[in-house]
Amino acid sequence: MSPSRPLRHVFRGAVVFGVLAAAASCGSRTGLFGPEPPDPVPDASLDVIVPRDALADVRDDSPIDATIDVIEEPVGCVPGKFTFTLATAQLMFVLDRSLSMNYLLTSNSPALPGQTSRWQALESSLSQTITPFTSQIAMGARFYPAANASSTDAVLACIQDPASGAISPALNNAAKILDVFKKTEPIGGTPTATALQLAAQEVSSSRAVARAMVIATDGAPNCNGSLDRNTCTCTATTPPNACRTATNGASNCLDDARTLQTITGIVSNRRIPVYVIGIGVTASFASTLDAMAVAGGRPRAGSPKYYAAGTPADLTAAFTVVRDSVANCSYITPSSPQDPNAISVEIGGATIARDPDHLDGWDWIDQEYGHLQLFGAACALASATNVSGTVTCDPPDE
Repeated sequence: MSPSRPLRHVFRGAVVFGVLAAAASCGSRTGLFGPEPPDPVPDASLDVIVPRDALADVRDDSPIDATIDVIEEPVGCVPGKFTFTLATAQLMFVLDRSLSMNYLLTSNSPALPGQTSRWQALESSLSQTITPFTSQIAMGARFYPAANASSTDAVLACIQDPASGAISPALNNAAKILDVFKKTEPIGGTPTATALQLAAQEVSSSRAVARAMVIATDGAPNCNGSLDRNTCTCTATTPPNACRTATNGASNCLDDARTLQTITGIVSNRRIPVYVIGIGVTASFASTLDAMAVAGGRPRAGSPKYYAAGTPADLTAAFTVVRDSVANCSYITPSSPQDPNAISVEIGGATIARDPDHLDGWDWIDQEYGHLQLFGAACALASATNVSGTVTCDPPDE
């Protein structure tokens, strides 16, 4: 692209100080969360099925529109030194509302009156971390399964809210997201893959916006009725062989492959990183959550790869780390070389190294559109005005 060609980006002039823009279980069905009824369904209980308008619900096998509508141009390469601009921030939360979210953080037992449940800890931690940024970060959320899902029917336990049931990212949305906790209760199963697919459609199609998704869940994904109940890994542990013997038992099969494929597609095709936070006792399916975190492109440096939250403080800290690591450290360059290394990035005049491992340094998030991010100590040193870079174009763009 020639220097005179206009660069049409929605982020011009927009400096934002935050972006929280970053595997669910069958709840009691996963074997993580306590005893199972004789004929398990995802997060089954003795709750009465709530009447529903079937036309308003999205089933787990509903078709997903994966169209990507890119509305701006690649930035191209223009040689010279440039000050980078903090990217406009957008974050989409994907929040587990399965029945086991009524359980304690520290055990597989339901929280008694006066005790803090996973659902309550999630609400409190979100309130502390997103409320101060509500006017600076465009935030949205999709809760899963649907608010009127069933806890007695394995198929209806896996339904999703329709598109209108999601909160689309916008400024000043923190109160709207938190209000869902007051108006709904945990219920049903854990249709993680479909929830992620639907949530991704709510995120801006503009690749000039710093976007991220955060999935917060307490176990392993399931709700894929197409899996082979006779050979799958069963997320239900009681009674033995529940997937093989229960009605619609395939809904309790571990849906890890489809979930990983979904996350990989979001990262590769939409260039949206996905952070994974595991809530409560998640050890039995830690490998699934680890794989999800790696596929999302934002794993922790240590072990586990996902952000493990076994206490309310852990959960608040996890959200804070995600928020801060992206909020202050996602930048847009007005020039991007074809060679990913033909740019020298500086913070306050000091050159920092590129780090593809995302531990300390910088790396491209979407090179074609000039989007890069700082990590670790480099992120801590950055501000809205002290990040710059020198771009070399050889050969120059035609």
